[in-house]
Amino acid sequence: MSFYNMDIEKALLASIMSIEKSLEHVVSKIDANDFAASKHQLIFQAIKALAKDGLPYDTVMVHDWLATNNYGDDVSDGYLAEILSTSPATLFNLVAYADRILELSKYRAINRVLLQAQDELKQADTRLDDKVNGIIEQLTAVIDTNKSGSGARSVGSLMDDFFTNLQAASKGEVMPFSPTGFIDLDNRSPIQNGDLVVVGARPSMGKTTFGQNIVQSMVRDSFYTDSKGQYKRKAGVFFSLEMTDASVMQRFMSSMAGVDLGAVRSGMNVSADDWANLNNTVRDYSKEYPMFIESGSLITYHQMRTTLNKIRNQHGEIGVIMIDYLQIMGGIDGKDRVNALGEVTRHLKAFGKEFNCPVLLLSQLNRSLESRPNKRPIMSDLRESGAIEQEADVIMFLYRDEVYNDKSKDRGVAEVIIAKNRQGQVGTVRLGFEGRYSRFTNYIPMTNDLDAIPEFGSKS
Repeated sequence: MSFYNMDIEKALLASIMSIEKSLEHVVSKIDANDFAASKHQLIFQAIKALAKDGLPYDTVMVHDWLATNNYGDDVSDGYLAEILSTSPATLFNLVAYADRILELSKYRAINRVLLQAQDELKQADTRLDDKVNGIIEQLTAVIDTNKSGSGARSVGSLMDDFFTNLQAASKGEVMPFSPTGFIDLDNRSPIQNGDLVVVGARPSMGKTTFGQNIVQSMVRDSFYTDSKGQYKRKAGVFFSLEMTDASVMQRFMSSMAGVDLGAVRSGMNVSADDWANLNNTVRDYSKEYPMFIESGSLITYHQMRTTLNKIRNQHGEIGVIMIDYLQIMGGIDGKDRVNALGEVTRHLKAFGKEFNCPVLLLSQLNRSLESRPNKRPIMSDLRESGAIEQEADVIMFLYRDEVYNDKSKDRGVAEVIIAKNRQGQVGTVRLGFEGRYSRFTNYIPMTNDLDAIPEFGSKS
C-alpha cells in the first residue's frame, strides 16, 4: 500500500485555487504538513496565508506569495499551471479529498513511529514496559490528531444535535449520564462521559467501597450497540493500587450477594442462605458482566493506558474507569510532588476524553482536618490540591459522623458533599451505609430513624 496519492493532492489544490471560498470547507480538517509532496505543502501554506490576510488565493496570487517569500524556485509558475490543467476542480468532492489526504498523513506518521520504535527497542537504558507504553502513546496521539475535525460551529448548527439528543433521552432511548445507582446523587450531580470525578475522604470513611459501588452500577446499567449490531454492556475498569484482586472480589461478592463481609473473608458462619445468594451472584455476573480489575503497587498512567487499550480492543467500549488512589500511583514519588501530581491528574482527565467515559479518581485528604471541630472536608483538604481542583469536573467528599462520634444519631448514614460541580449543583446528598455488606444504599429516612418512632399504642 502506498502512503501518498499525488493525484488527490493536486485535485484538492486545483479545486481550492479555482473555486471561491472553497478553503473554508477543508481548512479545519488538514494542514500543510498533511501533504506528502513538499511542493504541495508550500502551495497550501501560501493559500492559508493569503486567506488569513483576506486576499484571493488563485494561482496568480499563490505564485506571487511564493516568489515574495523566496519559494519561487521551489514551486514554479509552470507547476501551478500544470496542476490546474491536469487535475479536476470540484467543490463536490473537496471534503472527500481532504479526508483521504488526512488518512494517508496518519499512515505516514504511524510508519515513522514504528520505524523509530525499532531503534528505541534496541536501547538498553529504558525499561521494556516504558518503551512499549511510549510507543503506544505516540500511536494514540497520531490517531487522535484532528479527531474532532469539524472546527468551530455556530450555535444554530448545533441545535439539531441538541434536540435529537434531548428527544432520545426523554424517550429513554439513550442514557444522558452514567447512573451511579444513587438516585439523589444522580439528580443533583449526574456524571457524564469525559468527566473527571474526584472522591476524597479520610481513612475508614468508605471511599473505596463508594467508588466500587458506582463502578458496579455503571457496568450493570450502561449499554451500547457495537459495530456488529450486538447490544453489549460497557466495560468498567478498576485500578486498585492498595488492595489485591482477592480483596476487591470479596467486597464485590459481599455487596452484590448481601453476605456479611466478615463471613466472606473468613469463610466462617456462612449460612445456607448465604451460599445460595453467593451462587446466584456467580450465575448473574460471571459471564455478561465486564468489570475488569488490575491490582498492583505504583501503577503508572502509561501502564493504565496500555491496559485500557487492550480491554477496548478485546471487549469494546469502556463505560467507566476508577483509580484507587491518586497519591500512591507510580511516577509521583520525588521532590516535586505537586507538579508530578498535576501531570498525572491531567493525563487521567485525558482518559475521559480518549475513552469517552467518566473517570473516578479517589484521593486521600490532609490529616489536618482531624484537628477541626467540624470534620466535614472542604476543598483545601485535598492533598496537593491545586491541580486536582483545576482539572476535576466534580469533587465529592465522604463524611460519616459515626466514625468520629460513637453516640452519633446518624449511624448508618453517609454524607456525600459535592464541593465542585461544573455542570450542576453543589451541596450534600445523604446515603445509607451498610459496612457489613461493603455497600452504600439510597437513603431512606424512615429506615434510619426507626429508633425515634414511638411504639404502637404508647403515649409518647
